[in-house]
Amino acid sequence: MNSRSLTKAIRFPTILALAGLSVLAAYGGSDNDSSSNNQGAPAVATTVAGQVQAVDRLGMRSYFGIPFAAPPVGNLRWMPPAPPQSWAAPLAKTQSNAPCLQTGGATDPLRLPNGTEDCLYLDVHAPATGEGPFPVMVWIHGGAFSIGGTITYADPSPLVSKGVIVVNIAYRMGAMGFLGHPSLRAADGTVGNYGIMDQQAALRWVQDNIAAFGGDKSNVTIFGESAGGFSVMTHLASPLSKGLFAKAIVQSGGYGFDRQLTQAQLEAQSTSIVNSALAAAGVSCPTVDAACLRGLSAELVNNQLATAFTTANWSPVPSVDGKVLPKSIKATFVAGENNKVPLVNGSNQDEWSYFVASRELVAGPLTAAQYPSYLQTSLGLPPSLATVYPLTDYGTNTAQQPSLAATAAGTDVRFSCPALNLSKRVLSQATPIFMYEFRDRTAIPSIGRNTISFNQGAGHTYELQYLFNLRDLETAEHRDLQASMARYWTNFARTSNPNNGDPVATSWPAFTGPTKVLGLDVASAGGIRELATFETDHKCNTAWTSLTF
Repeated sequence: MNSRSLTKAIRFPTILALAGLSVLAAYGGSDNDSSSNNQGAPAVATTVAGQVQAVDRLGMRSYFGIPFAAPPVGNLRWMPPAPPQSWAAPLAKTQSNAPCLQTGGATDPLRLPNGTEDCLYLDVHAPATGEGPFPVMVWIHGGAFSIGGTITYADPSPLVSKGVIVVNIAYRMGAMGFLGHPSLRAADGTVGNYGIMDQQAALRWVQDNIAAFGGDKSNVTIFGESAGGFSVMTHLASPLSKGLFAKAIVQSGGYGFDRQLTQAQLEAQSTSIVNSALAAAGVSCPTVDAACLRGLSAELVNNQLATAFTTANWSPVPSVDGKVLPKSIKATFVAGENNKVPLVNGSNQDEWSYFVASRELVAGPLTAAQYPSYLQTSLGLPPSLATVYPLTDYGTNTAQQPSLAATAAGTDVRFSCPALNLSKRVLSQATPIFMYEFRDRTAIPSIGRNTISFNQGAGHTYELQYLFNLRDLETAEHRDLQASMARYWTNFARTSNPNNGDPVATSWPAFTGPTKVLGLDVASAGGIRELATFETDHKCNTAWTSLTF
């Protein structure tokens, strides 16, 4: 998926108005372990590295900006994350730290401002009352591994209100997180995947510290959407992530299984990007080595390197480095060497509408004449595929037909069918799995509301407003769907089964084949129900039989 599409991935309007917090990060157990008194998260949590004071927020206690690794700057730039320093005075932060450097989508209106290299911080959101220890859900944000941050998801109260702790983690992205210049090779010969190492460091921090906040380190669920979902897949495949989590939820994360680079390919791509950045900045190192790259100014990194990264049209995914990923994710699963934990996996009914709409913001509505070439340039599909998705199948409004047809093609080939294949692979390993499709075509779009020429429907990222408070949902049936989804997600985090725990109106069937997919929709459109025709609806058994996992 190219960077002009998935780089747009996730970020909703931030809705923060928070107050008061003292923080202290960490590495370890705690004398103030709330699991001993079972009275909710403490006002001040003591970790090995110090104390962290909470912000009280209507039944939720939030601890912002806790460092889980040292700032990856100077000699630590393009290095595995190092442990954070301890501090004496409690930290007192009232909102998330600035996001990691955004090195993709330079003109993207959804790109977060104020990106910085010093960004390896996490937020903990815990119940203020209730009996612990609480299940823990670690959120990995999306954004094409290039944009995004924790601040967007600072209100996970729909989940926390169900009695779980939500931990939002940051990680290096784009050129800072996934560059693999040969001069940066470690002593063992590996290079790249620093962003995934950051995530693993955050998961280790959770193991070492979450008891101080009332959490159960033995009951950790990792979940993420888009690049965050692909990150979850990476942890399922990485031997270095084994034992750091007990369950996993993949949301729209199956888009890049066939795009992972080998180390040689990564090094060639990274060399080209670095050379372009140095030339643009007028910088000449006697030798382009690690000292040269780690000595580059923050201005050059933030400007020329980010620009070169974007110009290369590279939407990164974790590479095969021999250490974090000894094999590709696909090869690891095929060999049965993945970390086997209970899994929820799903996608959205109209995923690709988000990217068609993003294009429309810049280039205007897709036309019938442009439709075949769009399939080729944006999806890498032969123009002849237009006959498989003929315009006449998509309503009677001829102006909207190209956008709706392109949405269907992109959704099927990039998200729905890869998700189904992943579910089939996990089923073949006798691992518990539940599959969903988010189908609310009345969902409030995060871009171009009232300006896009077609209904975006259940587009990419549009389920997130039902798990986090991102905006006013406006209608009772939207709020009902939010409540239902929060129950499923937190029941799964607590018990490995989305049906066990808080009562659910509709039982979610375990995935035993393509007819056992749960549709998540508002009541007026049929509500939550089993989907018997998911495979046929998305042409997985006709046009896309060549897709495997």
